[in-house]
Amino acid sequence: MASRGFQGLTFRTFNIERREWSIYWVNSSAGVLQEPVFGRFEDGVGRFYGVDLDNGRPVQVIYVWKDITPTSAHWAQAFSYDGGRSWEVNWTMEFTRAE
Repeated sequence: MASRGFQGLTFRTFNIERREWSIYWVNSSAGVLQEPVFGRFEDGVGRFYGVDLDNGRPVQVIYVWKDITPTSAHWAQAFSYDGGRSWEVNWTMEFTRAE
């Protein structure tokens, strides 16, 4: 994210016993692993839930992976400020496999 002045990456782990993924985010601004989101893929859609901070304010977060093909995927992040009753999408990405 050159336009925002930092770089980031994720670490993914899979708990075989629970059949659950954990996704951890770290960026070059803080250099610290954030709290993970946890979830799984069902019927071709991955939903991963956790907590985050939005300008210091605790917020629930969901990552959704969908429209997954061998060459592409869609990812979205949304925040909930009301205990998960409603979600505000604040980041989406379209992925295409490089040849």
